[in-house]
Amino acid sequence: MAMNVAQIAINTNAFSARQIERATALCERVGENRQRTVLGHWIALARKGPIRRRDLSPEMFGRALQYVDLIEVMESGDDYRHIIEGREIIRRFGRSGEDPFSTLYETSYLGRLNAFYQTVQITGTPNLRRFVVQSMVGEEMTFTQLALPATDAKGRVSHLAVVFDFPDQIRSIPTASLLIHSGWRRLERGTERETIPGDRLWR
Repeated sequence: MAMNVAQIAINTNAFSARQIERATALCERVGENRQRTVLGHWIALARKGPIRRRDLSPEMFGRALQYVDLIEVMESGDDYRHIIEGREIIRRFGRSGEDPFSTLYETSYLGRLNAFYQTVQITGTPNLRRFVVQSMVGEEMTFTQLALPATDAKGRVSHLAVVFDFPDQIRSIPTASLLIHSGWRRLERGTERETIPGDRLWR
């Protein structure tokens, strides 16, 4: 027997309440002020209804915008691509462009990213993860990603706004290509360190 409209509404409200509850609990794990502030904005929006791509706006991120990476979930549901990269993201990783993650990143890093992002897709709830990566000359860079989901009209998670934190702001900038990238991208990236104002694309 099909559920009536009232029952569907109750189930949707219950699901939204669980999402907000989990996101609120996550605030206690987020130690970085920039990420915690943006998570607070996501929770405030979620209390009003589903968060869509249009809600992931410069106003939502404020001064954190340069640390935000907007990612699209591709139609297959198991691959991603960068849409907008903040300038501090580009400064450390280089410009990624819109290539699918499956061709952009090497296997082990791709596996970690996929597991992290798919959890956010399945639950529809923000999540936080710490990563440690190395460059081709052995430099180590530590960072965390706070992934915030946005859904389409069907309720499918279609975009992720990822807010980065780099604990060691000066020393964490690599001078060589990162080993997280596929071989051909490492060669293309070279040792470019230029800061590119990527967040201008939001405007």
